[in-house]
Amino acid sequence: MTVEDNSAPTESVPRPRPRTRTAARSKLLGNVVAAAFLALSVLFALGVVATYFLRDRTATSPGPQTVTVTPKASAGPADGRFFSSLAIYGISDNGNEAVRQRFMEFGHHTCFSLLPPRPQTLDATVSGIMAAENQDVAAGSPWSPQFTHDDAEHLAQAAIGAYCPDVPK
Repeated sequence: MTVEDNSAPTESVPRPRPRTRTAARSKLLGNVVAAAFLALSVLFALGVVATYFLRDRTATSPGPQTVTVTPKASAGPADGRFFSSLAIYGISDNGNEAVRQRFMEFGHHTCFSLLPPRPQTLDATVSGIMAAENQDVAAGSPWSPQFTHDDAEHLAQAAIGAYCPDVPK
């Protein structure tokens, strides 16, 4: 080939253009969005499956409905003696469990107060019981009976007889 040869192309050869960065970024972004969508879809499907397997199957069982009744906690022999003594003195719990618990609390407090190392006098214990019960009444407890000094003393005597008969009087 000579320079004078006219058969050679004189135009420049088109070069391949490199891909722009924005096209690569948009493809990467598209892949990330697709992967996130796929991950969320899988999590949703797993949640549906877990909900199905964890549902309460007993609620839809065709069997007869059963009701379980638990008996009231029975009082021990000391509690029975204590409440029998209160009934003899005319002090009633009105069938209320909260009042029964409060009376037992007073009874156990009575024994604790009269025992060493720092025993109180029976009169101080009775005054404390009467003040606490009447404070319950003043606070608006509808079930608590108003206590007189005799009622508080009878409760203390019933507690001593039932819970701590060996306490020094």
